[in-house]
Amino acid sequence: MKLLQNRAQTATEHDHAPMQGHSDAELRAAYERGRKEERSRHRRSPVLVLGLVAVALIGGTSLVLAAREGSFREGGALIDAGVSTAAREAVPTIRKGAEALQNQLSSDTATSKPTG
Repeated sequence: MKLLQNRAQTATEHDHAPMQGHSDAELRAAYERGRKEERSRHRRSPVLVLGLVAVALIGGTSLVLAAREGSFREGGALIDAGVSTAAREAVPTIRKGAEALQNQLSSDTATSKPTG
């Protein structure tokens, strides 16, 4: 038992032994540099994070609908109906917006042409 206590005591004394030749400020600066370098190596892509969040939301929604409707088949049918309704309503709106943008661009181009 005494042998184990001596080893534990020696290990803790060694862990807290001051490093010779380096001040606390130098050690803190080196630590912060290391953290910054590691952080720059592991940057996350915002697009990837957005995609993962979208997949998680879709998965969570499908699980909730499956639990509420009693099966994945009925929950999936609700999702399919919602997606098809959104697509039906979105297409004309997108076309109107594209036409308005095209008209705006063509009128801007016509007014900016020099006459003469």
